[in-house]
Amino acid sequence: MKKINQKKFWYTPGKFFDKNYLELYKEIIPKERTIEEINFIEKHLRLKPGMNILDLACGHGRHTVEFARRGYKIVGQDINPLFLNKGRQETKKAKVKINWVESDMRRIPFKNEFDIVLNLFTSFGYLETDEEHQKVIFEVAKSLKTGGLFFLDIHNREEFIRHYRPKEIKKLSDGSTLIFERAFDFVTGRINERRIWIKKNNQRKEMFLSFRQFTLVELVSMCRQAGLLFKKSYGNYNGEPIGFDTKRCILIVKKK
Repeated sequence: MKKINQKKFWYTPGKFFDKNYLELYKEIIPKERTIEEINFIEKHLRLKPGMNILDLACGHGRHTVEFARRGYKIVGQDINPLFLNKGRQETKKAKVKINWVESDMRRIPFKNEFDIVLNLFTSFGYLETDEEHQKVIFEVAKSLKTGGLFFLDIHNREEFIRHYRPKEIKKLSDGSTLIFERAFDFVTGRINERRIWIKKNNQRKEMFLSFRQFTLVELVSMCRQAGLLFKKSYGNYNGEPIGFDTKRCILIVKKK
């Protein structure tokens, strides 16, 4: 199998996803949001303690560790060793057991293993082509047991386009400022974005990212190609149907 060269890509460990990212998102994402999301997943996937779960592109494991606390057998997979080390530290603090796996999401080293695969917080869409994203879906299907469920959560493209702003400024509660500068590519369906984080001490950190924004119909089609059949969709973690003004695009599909 051809080896993937990640050095030139923005999501390569140490570029966008570094210590600054962890510091910034600790400010943006409160623990209450993580608990709310996991409660929703437990309810709508009808989870039972002891189920085998894969948290794919788990980052530093804010969901992974909480699932382990609740009695699930869970694997956290990510390509970023910095984030995985952070997750291991949290595992020790929580006194739980988690299998942390360092691997590209196009390489899931399991077959017919999981009851549930999760891909959360818009961790899908980073790769360079639609063909590469399709590889991820095939790998997810391979890793699921028959009848297993795939839960995918990304930003809702329709909402993003409807309220599109090429520049946005956010004041954070710690007194720092986050500036977004965006350009939407209509040919590729990608958002190219520069983020400028101005900290309280006026230290300036610039970050670049580029990701493909998929519609729900595109995601359903990609899943169907891998033998994953549509089960349900939602527009947020309150359980509302997806619409032009809902922030999230949540898709649940089942391996036939």
